[in-house]
Amino acid sequence: MFGLRSVIVMGVALAFGAAGPAYAQLEPSAQTGSRFVQDPEAVSPDDARKITKRFAKCILNRRTDQSLALLRASDYSQIDYANLGDAEYLLENTLLMENCLGRAALARQRSVGMRISNTALRSALVEEAYLRAYNNDDAPIDLGPNATEQLDNRFFVQGDGLADARSVSAYADCVVFNATTEAHALIHTDVASKEERTAINAIVPALGSCLSAGSQMKLDVASIRALVADGLWARMEYGVEGSQGAAE
Repeated sequence: MFGLRSVIVMGVALAFGAAGPAYAQLEPSAQTGSRFVQDPEAVSPDDARKITKRFAKCILNRRTDQSLALLRASDYSQIDYANLGDAEYLLENTLLMENCLGRAALARQRSVGMRISNTALRSALVEEAYLRAYNNDDAPIDLGPNATEQLDNRFFVQGDGLADARSVSAYADCVVFNATTEAHALIHTDVASKEERTAINAIVPALGSCLSAGSQMKLDVASIRALVADGLWARMEYGVEGSQGAAE
């Protein structure tokens, strides 16, 4: 197996793939900073993912324009705080955050102890924004015959995280280009469901093929879902063909 590209999907499978740049371990859950803190009650990783998804959907539904403005002023790992415009209000709206967290909490929970960074919130909003445009009854976004593997017109925040953001985005572009249907199916599954695990296994070949030979990457389910959602939203936002498609 030496020399092969390999993707270790933690808690799901060990898979082998076969073209693209190499990437370090992706851990969106390890991003620093917090959006909100409530009275503590133990929250399992799966429950945290469910709550975050419902939380983001509530935020997007209530402040759609500001949520989209946040997405357009950020990349996978950084937010351009100096140019947020109306989206700045979104991140400072404590009442909205607390209300949506209360609605997102699972029925069995009386109180929730949870932290979510601004960039993790951004990742969750990306998924909900794509789902808002392409619901479960829709076909996946159509890349068309002229689509390119890499989008050349993505927005990136200038800063220390620029190189990492570009690398992750290139990887996401590759995965979605090569497995559009599988990517679409994955983010339409319920979090922590059997269907999600099946969808993860279906997209593993693309995760492997988008690594360069000899590379290895460790991903958990949440990381894969965030990566795929970013790639799908970028195709929708920037045009399936990048600057060429956006200009037409």
